Amino acid sequence: MDVDLFLDTRYCGFYPISRIEEYFAAYEEKAESYVSQLDWDEVLLYAIYAYDKETQGIISADFMLLRMPYARYVRLCAEISENCRLFFKRNK
Repeated sequence: MDVDLFLDTRYCGFYPISRIEEYFAAYEEKAESYVSQLDWDEVLLYAIYAYDKETQGIISADFMLLRMPYARYVRLCAEISENCRLFFKRNK
C-alpha cells in the first residue's frame, strides 16, 4: 500500500511505506540535531501521520521541521483529527 507523502505540506505523490520510513528516520535525526536550540517552552514538530479510521493503516505522512511554543502545540493537538499522530522533540 502506498502512502501520500508531503514535505512541508507540499504534496509529493504516493510512496511505498519503506520510503516513508526512510523520510521519518531522516527527519527524526534532523529534529534531534536541532533540539538543543529549543527553549524550555518550545517543541519541534517533525512529522504528522494520518491513519485510516477502519484499518489503522497510514494514509499520509507530512514531514517538516516546525518550531513552535509548547502552548501552540497543545492547541494543535486539541484541534487535529483523532486519526492523526504528531511526532515532536523537546529540549530536556
